[in-house]
Amino acid sequence: MAACALRMPHMALLDVDMPDGNGYQACTNIRALPGGLNVPIVMVTGLDDPTSIDRAYEAGATDFVIKPINWALLGHRIRYVLRGARTIDALRLSEQKNAALLKAIPDGLFLVNANGHVGHCFNPVAGFIEASAPDGARFIELLPKTAQGRAMECLDTTLRGTPAAFEFSLDAEARAVRHFECRYLPNATGQVLTIVRDITQRKETEAHIHRLAYFDALTGLPNREWIGEYLSRSLAYASAHHGSVALLYVDLDQFKRINDTLGHDTGDALLRQVAGRLRDALAHSSVADDPSVPVEGVGGATERLRGQLARVGGDEFIVVLSGKLGPQHAEQAAERILSALAAPFLQGGYELVVTPSIGIAVFPDHGTDAQSLLKNADGAMYEAKASGRNQFRVYNNTLNARALKRLSLEMELRRAFENSQLQVYYQPKYDTRSLNVVGAEALLRWFHAERGQISTADFIAVAEETGLIGEIGRWTLRQVCRDLSEWRGQGLILPSIAVNVSGREFMRPDILVRTSEAVERARLSPSLFELELTEGVLMQDAEAGRRSLLALKEFGFALAVDDFGTGYCSLNYLKRFPLDTLKIDRSFVADIGADADDAAIVRAIIALGHNLNLKIVAEGVETAAQLQFLRTEGCDTVQGFLMSPAVPAPAFVELLRTASARAEPARTAGPKRTGGLLAG
Repeated sequence: MAACALRMPHMALLDVDMPDGNGYQACTNIRALPGGLNVPIVMVTGLDDPTSIDRAYEAGATDFVIKPINWALLGHRIRYVLRGARTIDALRLSEQKNAALLKAIPDGLFLVNANGHVGHCFNPVAGFIEASAPDGARFIELLPKTAQGRAMECLDTTLRGTPAAFEFSLDAEARAVRHFECRYLPNATGQVLTIVRDITQRKETEAHIHRLAYFDALTGLPNREWIGEYLSRSLAYASAHHGSVALLYVDLDQFKRINDTLGHDTGDALLRQVAGRLRDALAHSSVADDPSVPVEGVGGATERLRGQLARVGGDEFIVVLSGKLGPQHAEQAAERILSALAAPFLQGGYELVVTPSIGIAVFPDHGTDAQSLLKNADGAMYEAKASGRNQFRVYNNTLNARALKRLSLEMELRRAFENSQLQVYYQPKYDTRSLNVVGAEALLRWFHAERGQISTADFIAVAEETGLIGEIGRWTLRQVCRDLSEWRGQGLILPSIAVNVSGREFMRPDILVRTSEAVERARLSPSLFELELTEGVLMQDAEAGRRSLLALKEFGFALAVDDFGTGYCSLNYLKRFPLDTLKIDRSFVADIGADADDAAIVRAIIALGHNLNLKIVAEGVETAAQLQFLRTEGCDTVQGFLMSPAVPAPAFVELLRTASARAEPARTAGPKRTGGLLAG
């Protein structure tokens, strides 16, 4: 006993008869020692009666050897006992590993027989079976009723040798719904190994991914992918049941202006408000559906009118109407949307007005597939914008032809710009009294290889809508700088050149950097440039516009308001803006000889400008009578076809040479100047 306590042997041979005690007690004591439970113990005795043998095994003996000992056999007996002990140790270690593994995995493991009864529960699973299932219980009865039929089908399939699986959910009052997957695997014993796994987290992740893929994170509305699939299902159902589908394409007018001036945080908050009003407009019309509920049969048994709303872009929304749909329903829905957005929005201390332009296309009249309806509704929406915004238009074939023409113009404009096919022309500006050239306005011209000259108004409008106007504007300024540098190299007196600045470019916070960079690179004085902006551009955000004007003015640029009188410029802001020039719009000049109102307006503009120390330029002068009227009223500068149309750079250079030649005698005769050229 002392030896075993110090070091447990690989095996112990005990004689039953001992001087101090007996082998039975020694065996019992060894088994009680640490590590002694599994050591092989062989009892040796001369007693071979059943009582002695039973007593030895009850004391914990591994084997029993009767005297006299057969020493030849004893060696084999000991090797057998040792091999058996090692096998038992290996089995015990394997069971420990398996037990640890079963505890580590989250799955429940069961053996289910052909009758569906649980033969053994290896590992319960939390939320399904908290403790071991009782042997003999029917596995199917542990499942919710909705899953029992599928469970029996899968069990039958697996008993025939094919693995099967199904999913089920458990809804407990005290906790959230748990989702499980059950897999049946064939077993060589004729039973089925059943693995139950908690897949709640996977289901929640899948739902989250689905929401990210199919729903807009900002507004919670379905996105373009979701509404596209819904539209396709709606069209398939309508085609099979001779129904109708209407698509409303809603675009918020000039929403980018809000993002540019007030920031994207304000814009995002405003979009959420817009989405809420659109939801309410559909809800109150009894056509709204819950987009989180899958729609198998879109029309439904009752064929009621259905409406689905989605956000498909930054400021773009789509409404799909289906069911019992008449021609009037789409227009009524558009009217409700216009009414819903009519009231101002309060956001961040601002009262903001957001108006929609809506295009409508109806299946089957305006398209038989999703792509056609989307394209045609989009075309109708652009027609609504072109007609003044804040209204709706229903698609027709004329719109399609117009949309195709516009798309063609857009693509050709991009190619023309990329291939340097645009040209800068210069329309001379003249001193009203002397008719000396005092400058020019830089104007873009596009001569198409097949269609000839494209209307500047047309392609500039397309450039504004597509965002290409910024690049075109910067290119124009660089080209003017190149021309001025070339004329300077020829020794000409450089004129002042007016360059139009788009609203999109002016509202950028880096307008000064972008504009001054080109001028500085050409080593030209900014005083040679007059930047022209319309009233509408300046009043988009009057305070921000004033700050931009001050920065440009401080750098040295001259500033002009183009088309004055056609916008809504506040006289208070006009006084505060650091302007140099007002340009009278050609629409007023055209009828000053025949329309007393236009004549009065022109007189008032000239008087107002001079009182504010501003120069006045009249554009569109085409008759001598108009020129005489403007001279009489004190207009400073004129431009128009009466004097000269816009001409390419070489022709304008000749005008400059002629003006320089006339100015030379005046310069040599004395300090009095009769020419109107501005020195560079």
